[in-house]
Amino acid sequence: MRYRLRRQFNAFFHGMDIARRVILGILFWASLLLVVLLILFGGGRRSPGGIRSGSILVLHPFGSIVESYTRPATYQGLPVSGYPNETLLSDLLDTLRFAADDNRIVGVWLYLDDLYTVGPAAAGELAEALREFRESGKKIVATADTFNTSRYRIAAPADLIVVDRLGEVFPTGYGYWRGYYAEGLERLGADARLFRSGESKTGAENFVLDGMSEAARRNEQRLLGDLWTAWLEEVSSDRDMDSGDLDEWIQNYDRYLIESGGDGSAAALERGLVDAVETGGVVEGIIEEQLAGGDSLPSEVSRYLPKTNRIDSFDYLMKMKGRPGNRDSVAVIPISGALVYGEGGAGTAGSVEITGAIERARMNRDVKAIVLRIDNPGGDVRAGEEIRRTVEETRRDWDMPVVASMGDLAASGGYWIAVESDLILTRRETITGSIGVYSLSVTFEQALSLWLGIRIDGWGTTPWSAMANPGRALDERAAALYAASVQDIDMMFRRLVSEKRNLGEDTVRDLAGGIPWSGKRALEYGLADREGGLNDAVAAARELADDTELQVLYFDSFLDPREEMLNRLMWGASAQRRLFRSGLRRGYRN
Repeated sequence: MRYRLRRQFNAFFHGMDIARRVILGILFWASLLLVVLLILFGGGRRSPGGIRSGSILVLHPFGSIVESYTRPATYQGLPVSGYPNETLLSDLLDTLRFAADDNRIVGVWLYLDDLYTVGPAAAGELAEALREFRESGKKIVATADTFNTSRYRIAAPADLIVVDRLGEVFPTGYGYWRGYYAEGLERLGADARLFRSGESKTGAENFVLDGMSEAARRNEQRLLGDLWTAWLEEVSSDRDMDSGDLDEWIQNYDRYLIESGGDGSAAALERGLVDAVETGGVVEGIIEEQLAGGDSLPSEVSRYLPKTNRIDSFDYLMKMKGRPGNRDSVAVIPISGALVYGEGGAGTAGSVEITGAIERARMNRDVKAIVLRIDNPGGDVRAGEEIRRTVEETRRDWDMPVVASMGDLAASGGYWIAVESDLILTRRETITGSIGVYSLSVTFEQALSLWLGIRIDGWGTTPWSAMANPGRALDERAAALYAASVQDIDMMFRRLVSEKRNLGEDTVRDLAGGIPWSGKRALEYGLADREGGLNDAVAAARELADDTELQVLYFDSFLDPREEMLNRLMWGASAQRRLFRSGLRRGYRN
């Protein structure tokens, strides 16, 4: 009897223990699921408030203005680095386009304190979008702690420009400077051999020369001269100034600064480059008066004004972007960074990702045309050719029009891809061309022997077995292989340009050899078809697809669910913009 009672008690408590474990397990997994859901749908993304009537749009680009976000460095699929500060150019352009037609938006506050890097073409494209916004009858106030070349290019179309008392307007212009390593490599005992298709293909000449070649100097003077002329003409037009007077002021800035007692803001104000100087509360007063329509108040009391309705441009964009219906679209695919064959990484454009994006776009039943947004200095020729062939298949087998839109840089491999499109659009400030090929070999046989007493020796079954060994000098037969390969690829590049651009061989020969051209000259010489930016390229794609109502669908870097969750877990709100962009790729439209 006692034994049976004990067994019953043991069975009861064993059952209670199992129930306890089940309940605790359910609570644990439910809690974990709740945390994950909060991270995925709450913690990583802010929910912007409503857009109220009379709102001021705060356009606040920060870090670098880019065509696509730089992916974080990963290890075994885990993100191990944070995100660089970046703002998408397309987001800024879309925001201004929406706001121009939105009666709830009364003006734009262009806040440039945190903008550090932007290319000439991107700056010009953003300035043009601001100019178009201003034509809608709404005002723009631009402010910055100081204005450099790119910041002032963007701010020039504003109704009012305000600089901080401790700042200045100091456009230093464009320059090209880099180190030349020939003497250093010779002292080290290294041997550098450069194989190139023309003297103007100067990408690696700094490894074999002690200074800039005459061809490089000539090309840079022409190219940077074109970019500076475009800057002067556009800025002077926006500020209603004479371009010659503006250039003279910049060239002699030291004299004007000294005359103002070293006060850069006063020098800019006197010349009319800015309309006011921030000494405390001035900006707030101007915003209330010019954008919100308030009464003019002294700057010493304007700081106490209540803030008017303001909405951050990214919050505004999140509100304005909507989930798609079944509407037909133009797919925008960025090709940003140096081309690499295979999978890309941080700051590079991998052929796998780009061709995959093109294939997904053409398989999407809603996509009727493609825009390739190219901001690319070149890179691996195999990557460029793989992408070009995919574009060719898309046009030929899928009967889908493709438009190339050039950003700051669409040179060498970037232009190799662009020639396959139906139409090429470029801005005046774009750097393109550089039709040519080079290959560089650096070996350290003498250096290893001289400094470390190491000599690489061995035996191979062919003359080529040690060809890729940097510890062995490059022999003449191997050098002949490099030279022949460069010549072959260069001829292939020239034939492509001649065939796809309908240019004679003599014309292409004069344009090739690695010469970089400004977008302005590319249009003159037939390397591009139209002047314009991303919005113009989308409009052109609509024309080719014979449908002016096509929406825009972004095919940007894809994040799978695991990457998205890990990014939210590790980087929180800083991942928000990228995850939103990933959402755009999966189906948001503008």
